[in-house]
Amino acid sequence: MRHLALFSTFFAIITLAACSSSPKVSTESAPGANFSGYKTFTFVSQMPAGGNPVAVERIQQNVGNALAGKGYTQGQPGDLTVVTTVGAQDRTQINTWGYWGMRADVYQYTEGKLAVDVFDTKTRKALWHGQATETIDPNKPDPAAINAAVASVMASFPARS
Repeated sequence: MRHLALFSTFFAIITLAACSSSPKVSTESAPGANFSGYKTFTFVSQMPAGGNPVAVERIQQNVGNALAGKGYTQGQPGDLTVVTTVGAQDRTQINTWGYWGMRADVYQYTEGKLAVDVFDTKTRKALWHGQATETIDPNKPDPAAINAAVASVMASFPARS
């Protein structure tokens, strides 16, 4: 009975840890990029074949809100051009275990990626890149997960001085 309780507790902890995954985020600014001269931004979107236009609109709205919170305003034409890209790729992970690795677990999942790229509109030079990668269900977009991924990516975008 004691072993069953211990196993149940272990299983619950592992399940909760799997549910609370957060996206893997990376960002990078171009060397010497100075954002102080930029005031406005505009969007260019890249819709993947069979993509979800509602999700893309949600991403652009969240990115726009994040930029507004950092002191930028949306305008046509903008000083900055913001390109949002979304995509998904099926992945397979194989874990071997046991005596000489004779047992294997196969885990198939879909990895979703959100990328935000910012360019100087006049010179077309890349200024900033941010991306988030996370396991997703492509048939059931999670708005909360999308919002969290955008917030994580945009957290390190430079604010206007």
